[in-house]
Amino acid sequence: MSGDEVTYEPDPAAIAADLADDGVHVDPAVAEWITPEQLSAVTSLVDGADPTVFVLAVPLNYDSDLSANQLVTLVHRELQRDGVYFVGRQSGADRWQVDATSYNTSTDNEDALATYVARDRFPSDLGEQLRETVDVFTSGEARTEYEEQFPERQETVTSTGDGSSQVLGMDPPVAIGVGVALAVVVAVVVLRRRRPRGEVVLKRRALQRISSAQTREWRRRAETETAALGERIRELEIEHGDDGATWAAALDHYQAATAILDRSDDAADAIGALVLARRGDDALSHAADGRSWTPTAACFFNPLHGPATTKAPWRTPAGTRDVPCCGACRRDIGKRREPEILDLPTGDTVVHYMDAGVEPWASTGFGALAPDLLDRLGERP
Repeated sequence: MSGDEVTYEPDPAAIAADLADDGVHVDPAVAEWITPEQLSAVTSLVDGADPTVFVLAVPLNYDSDLSANQLVTLVHRELQRDGVYFVGRQSGADRWQVDATSYNTSTDNEDALATYVARDRFPSDLGEQLRETVDVFTSGEARTEYEEQFPERQETVTSTGDGSSQVLGMDPPVAIGVGVALAVVVAVVVLRRRRPRGEVVLKRRALQRISSAQTREWRRRAETETAALGERIRELEIEHGDDGATWAAALDHYQAATAILDRSDDAADAIGALVLARRGDDALSHAADGRSWTPTAACFFNPLHGPATTKAPWRTPAGTRDVPCCGACRRDIGKRREPEILDLPTGDTVVHYMDAGVEPWASTGFGALAPDLLDRLGERP
């Protein structure tokens, strides 16, 4: 973008409506500079943030007639919601910056400090700079990160007024010992930052969302629906002439779900058992009506979303392919957002289920990519 391109004329009401949806607005003119993964990360960080956070990515630059602060003022009038507004905009050729404006929200200047840290780390990557800004701010450690990022800006020597000097407010011998300890802490922090993004330790919000309580809830649902299927099988009278293969499929899925729940407490297996129970219930209904049955694929991105009603392009290890999904996930992809993919806890991290190595669920998309789950379960050690 440059100053001689089409002038940016924002629609504050439309931006406010977008922010009211999920707290994030990306103007189409800058969408190509933000990947779906980055957008998904920003949206997740904004969700439930305290204080409330809004993120705007817009084609503003220094030649624009409107400043980031003025844009936020116009949007705030429409949205009527207080909080911290981060605005990502262009600051030069291939360079971006995020500006912060807060309304009736006390931040102790940590919103601005977060933007300085993110800008220094990712000056040429709009999506990553936005993600880092929100991540640093919502972590509650913006001031600490700023001081570590810009140590030269900190006052290290102060006069006590009696002719002596102190380092960091301490006598020199004490400060030297503390300095060594601080160096160790900084080294640990740096090493942690160099860990791959996929292995980032779960933050408190994620731990609350993907926790043992959530796994227990998934298992409870699987047990409830499997037991209900068993009751239906026992109570339902299959008349002569009904489809025997479909009736057998209902029984097979019930037995497979029961066997999984008997031998495993894993989150992935609980969801897999739930998928099997629902397939068995669908097969049983077809058998009762004397109809043949073909398994219905659940949403590839998250089987808990229910049956797939459409398809969407998605990049897999085997290449880009159309995968079955629900309407909501299809809309997310259409907006260049990562859909709400099922995440599973793995130790102290959380990963998308297809990256968790849980089989046969990961490679089949819980049956979305390979309808015959029973055969795949038979290959399980």
